[in-house]
Amino acid sequence: MPTRPPARPPLAPLAAAADLLWPGHCAGCARPGPPCCPSCARALRRGAVTALPDGTPVHGCAPHEGPARQVLLAVKERDRAEARPVLARALAHRLGELVPAGPVRLVPVPTRRASRRARGGDLVADLAARTAARARAAGRDAGVERCLGLVRAVRDQTDLDAAGRRANVHGAFALRGRAPTGACVVLDDVVTTTATAAEAVRALRAGGVRVAGVLTVTVAGVDGGTARPAWAAGPPGV
Repeated sequence: MPTRPPARPPLAPLAAAADLLWPGHCAGCARPGPPCCPSCARALRRGAVTALPDGTPVHGCAPHEGPARQVLLAVKERDRAEARPVLARALAHRLGELVPAGPVRLVPVPTRRASRRARGGDLVADLAARTAARARAAGRDAGVERCLGLVRAVRDQTDLDAAGRRANVHGAFALRGRAPTGACVVLDDVVTTTATAAEAVRALRAGGVRVAGVLTVTVAGVDGGTARPAWAAGPPGV
């Protein structure tokens, strides 16, 4: 008679044992402690402002470097989901800089199905929901409109240069359903060449949406504050 496999131990004791063996550490600097230490959380509020080729403002929480970059990569690539609220707090703060008052709707950039599978869900949509919730908790009329969709297949952009990325996403997005009213803000996790953000803005405006700007966790090719547009500097990126 075949023997029955042993029952799995409960998850809570396993988690407790893991905490003893591998104590929590900061996603930005790897020091033992909370998911994001105070120093790295401050780095996520450094600010990084650029613009799309058409002049649409792009507001990032921080340049795509140092602790801010490490926290974002930990969330995206190393499944540090416990650091997502940290990113949402930084995004909600930056949203107030981009659109200081009045109702606002966040429109997450569409995510490829393969990326959703690899990361266990839609990170950008989740950040949009968390950011809007924090804004509402502070008394703001804020919400999420998942009104952008992919209308054709696009490649993973990791190995593409700036021109390749623009060609890859050109005409790839379209408005789904009725156009939201009021100020809308495109939300993405990182902006580098601005190809994806520019395509999202184009598709929304083609559908009659009033786009106030682009909000993102990090911006590549800037040193903080207001800088030369990322598309003019020509760094590799999204």
